[in-house]
Amino acid sequence: MTATESLYSTLRRGELDFFVSVPCKLLADLIAKVETDSEVIYTPVSRKEEGVGMACGAHFAGRHAALIMQNSGFGNCANAILSLLNYYRIPVVFIVSHRGSRGEPIEAQHMMGAAVADLLKVLDVDVLNVPEPEMLALVQPAIEQARQARRSLALLLPFSFWAAN
Repeated sequence: MTATESLYSTLRRGELDFFVSVPCKLLADLIAKVETDSEVIYTPVSRKEEGVGMACGAHFAGRHAALIMQNSGFGNCANAILSLLNYYRIPVVFIVSHRGSRGEPIEAQHMMGAAVADLLKVLDVDVLNVPEPEMLALVQPAIEQARQARRSLALLLPFSFWAAN
């Protein structure tokens, strides 16, 4: 099983059933999986903060929502996270390719890659770093804990996670 297949299986066991995504090369295989799974609702969006709004609406419709995105998008989502998700305590799972992590070939990604952990702390979003597929066992309990606490959770997936694909 590839890292992507293991990740998707884990996310589904975490009862996630509504996915929104913004394109990302590292997440392309995961996005392809949600696009073809008839048991979930999936919609692509052009902006990350739009995805936050969609995930919020899905929550109020009784769904368990996830936003698939690059870490660079948290800068764009700050207001939506703080004034919508955090204020109303809406748990959304962010499935995040950690661009700028070790192995990143695009120099421009390194600045946000280095800042994302601090930014997530300021945004009061819980974080689970998943540097290798063997750590996926931690994901389902983290999703459940976030849902119970009514908090958002970011799963940070660096380049090392995708090495198994």
